[in-house]
Amino acid sequence: MIHFPSRQLACLLFSGLWIFDAEILLAHDDPGVVAPSFKALKAEGPVKVDGVLDEAFWQQAEVATDFIDSRTKQRASQQTKVRIVYTQTDIYIAVEAFDDKMEELHASERREDRYFTGDDFVQVHLDPGHGHRTKYGFFSNPLGTRVDGIEGFSGRSWTFGWSADWELAAKILDDRWVFEMRIPFGVMNYRRENGQTWGINFSRRIPRLDSLMFWSFSPTDSFRPHHFGHLTNLDLADTKFTRNLEVSPYVSGRADFNGKTHSTFESGIDTSFRLTPSTIIALTLNPDFGQVEADDDTIELRDTERFLSERRPFFREGGELLEMHHRLYYSRRFTDILTGAKVSGESKNFNYAFLNLQGDTVHDGTRNGNSSVLRAVQRLGQRSSMGYYLDASEFDDGHSRVASTDGYFFLTDAVRFAYQGSVADDRRTGPFGNPIKNRTDFLGYGALSYENYPWYFTVSYDAITRGFDPALGLIFRRNVFGPSFIAAYRHDSEKAWYKQLSLQLNHHYYENEDQETALRDYRVSSRVVFPNDLGVSASHADEFHAPYHNRRTTSRLSFNTSDQWRSFDIGWAGGVFQKVDYNELSIGKPYKPWERLPIRYELGLRFEDLSDGGSHIAWLNRIVFDYFIKDDMWVKASLQHRDASVHNISVIYGWKIRPKIQWYLVFNSVEERKEIANSVFTKWVYTFH
Repeated sequence: MIHFPSRQLACLLFSGLWIFDAEILLAHDDPGVVAPSFKALKAEGPVKVDGVLDEAFWQQAEVATDFIDSRTKQRASQQTKVRIVYTQTDIYIAVEAFDDKMEELHASERREDRYFTGDDFVQVHLDPGHGHRTKYGFFSNPLGTRVDGIEGFSGRSWTFGWSADWELAAKILDDRWVFEMRIPFGVMNYRRENGQTWGINFSRRIPRLDSLMFWSFSPTDSFRPHHFGHLTNLDLADTKFTRNLEVSPYVSGRADFNGKTHSTFESGIDTSFRLTPSTIIALTLNPDFGQVEADDDTIELRDTERFLSERRPFFREGGELLEMHHRLYYSRRFTDILTGAKVSGESKNFNYAFLNLQGDTVHDGTRNGNSSVLRAVQRLGQRSSMGYYLDASEFDDGHSRVASTDGYFFLTDAVRFAYQGSVADDRRTGPFGNPIKNRTDFLGYGALSYENYPWYFTVSYDAITRGFDPALGLIFRRNVFGPSFIAAYRHDSEKAWYKQLSLQLNHHYYENEDQETALRDYRVSSRVVFPNDLGVSASHADEFHAPYHNRRTTSRLSFNTSDQWRSFDIGWAGGVFQKVDYNELSIGKPYKPWERLPIRYELGLRFEDLSDGGSHIAWLNRIVFDYFIKDDMWVKASLQHRDASVHNISVIYGWKIRPKIQWYLVFNSVEERKEIANSVFTKWVYTFH
């Protein structure tokens, strides 16, 4: 195996790639893809959003149609028509979703910002900057329930924590369902210029047909903005720019009663506004960063830190920019925050985010201090990009500083090159001034990929030195140097013996700084969904994570796979983890007894044969329900019980009393090893617009 010294590899990734960039950028001037296009119509005055397309301008507007079914790769049997008009303040989108079996329409979800699992829906994808990097998503089901989100380049990682103020109305007719959207320009980053072209796409899901269709279709990656179509004829120089000022003071109280009652009260304020149409500023004082909704418990076998998704509103705007192959920034590191400020937005060729926080950071203990983070992503050519990242944290016991650059380049439409190069400087002292850590470390990553439906291949090389563990980051492996290889095949079919077939092979081989084998993984996995909607998956992994040799074999059956609320999963796994032989059984059942009550049930059992001759049973029993009482009022409960007398019960009541007033009431009960912690939390928020 070829082993590069870490410092030399870091220098290669930091400096040599600048020359490489200049040589390949010309390859992106012509993407070689003909994108569909249609024109937006400019209208005078406001448009009534009622789901009835009876205004004259809707008949004058151009129509986008001819959706492609992603399974058959042919024109969809159930077509969709889209029209767009705009005014000085808003963009209006009208959709007609035709269906020749309206009696089989799936429409039950009424709670906003909850993904339409099992429902018919249409999603509007917008890339106002036409930078092929970020997209906004606006969803509707036939009941006119709103869902919105934002996503970065990956096309597979929605941030539903992002939320905007927009209007939606839908109607169910005899042969179609129809909706109108009114999206203010001010909820998105955009430019006040004439003659603009936006990136745009539409997708539609029909559960009864197990069909997902797109207006601008690419079998490889229709969700990514570089394969979007075009919305033209946008003259936005005279749009009325509003600051969208929001001021949200809150008061909250918490009572802990565990033999003794202890009460605390908090107040704070969050403010956000647009400095320009494409720049947002957010300020916060004593923000309530407490996580109201509990994270799912787990009994999984792993030897790395667990990654948890972000739900807190302050981090939502610009959060998609901070996604990198190796996570140098992990917002869940920030816990008890005193003050915070953030600026995010975009220019013609850059997306950027800057934030500064004062308070506690949790990583190998709690550290108090100030942290600043700067991230910028530069558009290069039609689809390529380079990213730049800096963070600096000054703590009571030392500092942590990171500088990094990364890039994603299209050599051809199917061949891509990615890299990441980072350097971290960390210093930490003990309570008596004794040095705990004082060193500079490096990270390097390079990958060459081929992605063209139905095939995917990538070969990569990682080099991460022993001490590369920045305070704001989440680095799963350190002191590793070596290659990885992934090969995958995924095919959807309408006529074959399967509906969906996927196969994947992974191989990782890492040595440490002493050139000893630190990790050697082989994994093969497969999944097939048959025409009768039975899903079967199987995998085997052989993993050497020094000094342990682990093995795991799994199999899973999924019944009624394409119908979420009728589906049922049962799985088995067996193997060895860190010298413990085990067998696992898991079952999962989502269920919706009526439209306002989705329920998710999960049970996991693991039978362990310990190295000392003993045995142990680890188990997790979880039920989660989310009852939508009526418009703007809901209750969510999570009941989680584990072995070793561990339980976690969380009940959340939310009420949007008026458009500007929200109230939350939360009960939490946590028991571990007979120690019980009970608490009640309440919060009032009033938002000034």
